Amino acid sequence: MAATQSQVEVAVKSRRPFGDVAVWIVVFFALMSGVLVPGLSAQEASAPRLPGVPQDWSQRHIIFSRDALASQPEILDQEPRVLHQTMQRWQTPSASAFQGIAPRQESPTGPQSHRDWNVALGGHVSANMFPAKFSFDPAAPPSCANDFVVFGLSVAGVTGGRPNLVAFNNLYSGSLPAGLCGAAPTTLFAYNITTAAGGKIVTSPILSLDGTKVAFVESLGTTAIFHVLTWTAGQGSLGAAAAPTMNSLTFSLTATSTTSSPWIDYSNDIVYLGNDKGQVFKITGVFLGTPTLAGAPWPVTLSNNFHLTAPVLDIVRHALMVGSANGTLYQINTVTGAVTTLVVGKSGGISPGIAAPPIVDVGNGSTFVVSANDGTSAVLVEADTSSMVQLAKARIGLGSSGGTPLNLYEPAFTNPYFTNPSSGNIRLCGTGAADTTPWQYAFGFTGRTMKTVASFSQQLLVSAAARCSGWTEFFNPYAGTSDTITATSVASNVLTVTTVNSNLTVGEQIYIQGTAEGFLNGQSAIVASLIGPGPVFTGFSANFTAANYTNAADSGTVTAGTDFFFFGLTSDCTAAGFAGGCVAARSSDVTVVTATLNGGPTGIVIDNYSLAAQASSIYLTAARQNTAYKFTQSGLQ
Repeated sequence: MAATQSQVEVAVKSRRPFGDVAVWIVVFFALMSGVLVPGLSAQEASAPRLPGVPQDWSQRHIIFSRDALASQPEILDQEPRVLHQTMQRWQTPSASAFQGIAPRQESPTGPQSHRDWNVALGGHVSANMFPAKFSFDPAAPPSCANDFVVFGLSVAGVTGGRPNLVAFNNLYSGSLPAGLCGAAPTTLFAYNITTAAGGKIVTSPILSLDGTKVAFVESLGTTAIFHVLTWTAGQGSLGAAAAPTMNSLTFSLTATSTTSSPWIDYSNDIVYLGNDKGQVFKITGVFLGTPTLAGAPWPVTLSNNFHLTAPVLDIVRHALMVGSANGTLYQINTVTGAVTTLVVGKSGGISPGIAAPPIVDVGNGSTFVVSANDGTSAVLVEADTSSMVQLAKARIGLGSSGGTPLNLYEPAFTNPYFTNPSSGNIRLCGTGAADTTPWQYAFGFTGRTMKTVASFSQQLLVSAAARCSGWTEFFNPYAGTSDTITATSVASNVLTVTTVNSNLTVGEQIYIQGTAEGFLNGQSAIVASLIGPGPVFTGFSANFTAANYTNAADSGTVTAGTDFFFFGLTSDCTAAGFAGGCVAARSSDVTVVTATLNGGPTGIVIDNYSLAAQASSIYLTAARQNTAYKFTQSGLQ
């Protein structure tokens, strides 16, 4: 079929790193409106580098939409989690830590033949808790030496013996293909953090913005101790733990903390966290000073003797959102200490609790939580964050309302939601309508409000014994089917290309890679029209801002990317019993790929969408095996 030419106007992509948040905000919204910013180069030259990109349990519990950020751009400066996600999702300006080290001529077209790594540990991350990943520089390629992942292990440590806080670098390693960082990861540090008999880490650690400090809770007996550890590369090994340098603060003497991971308010250097007695504490001076317990009205007692989720802070509304095992969603005003409630699960029922931390949309003012039993069924509830009024309740199967104890965990949002909620969906695990087999559900939105009738539902397993973990979403613009493009002429700011494609659609976002023009690679655009009779089209047009294209003949690829959802099943998905548990990657309604894990996965963190060999991966431990794993996003191989 003869190719038809189509004109594509291409925007200049900055060749220098963006380091200043204020400059980034200006550029971000200018590019949203299609306006090139005059004099930008001078501003870039004096801008300092952004600190780094921590990716921990909290990253996916703060969400937003681009439309809402347009009217509240200060959120990007107040909440680094939003800034980091905008850099990852829209690649403007160049977020090379996510994007990759260099263009390559062919994008991946499906699951590849990879061999990832796994490392035997003396313990594992607790169920439904997460490791933490650090990318050193958001404006530089992935770093073998400086990027790392840290695991807090639910075992007591021994100095000179078993560690319980372990980190690895050289993450982008493996074979078939050979990894950017070699064949296997390297132990960056390994510490025994146990300060009293039986002390261990059973919740998720958090990281400072520069990655030099790790904060976590040591749980033992009826005591909970908050630690801030300054690590040194090379200290300790998997068989010989080193003694750490830590600032330590005992914050609870009457109850330990086993379900409430610390939340760091980076803007004010404050941590919020709970104990198993239902109290929420405030700690100041976390990474930049000396950890100190805040006084009245703290601690705030929410649900006497009921475990709490990790808190999530809406920094715009000064609202700290916390779920409880009693089925209630709480809001604490961080200025006054006042408490507002919304009952979600049936008090006194079987497993009514909110087991996963709330997900908070800081732009649109919504909070989402899940309960396995509201007296009728399992439910996904959306509340107005400020007023705590229920906006929507969606039913997601029988859950524990039929008498079988079980918990359900956090949902995740499709990539289009982050442009505008009404164009996206929320996805999660529930159960069958009349049984406890795991099902997946999806719900759309009208404006910011969730619809209560599922747009999609599907049984994941026939096993009534298997339980589903929470979901983690990651949009990878370079995964999936790609189309070749060829540049055939240059006219100032216009690039003319030809392409043969059958998978692109009008209105979808596309990503360019593999051309000889550095500024062009990683550029995104919206398909404006398709050329040719179809269903195999001979070209497309898309709108970009202006730039100069210097290669008269060039080729590359375009892809619409893949919106991945990662989760786990505790048993029976690859074989009978816990040994047949699995981690799963969902890339479409019909494509779910699994890899065997004993008891399923603990919480999952994701690194990047780099094209470097053995990057674009996920990190976790097995729930019933003392092993840390890295799997590639495509194919989990």
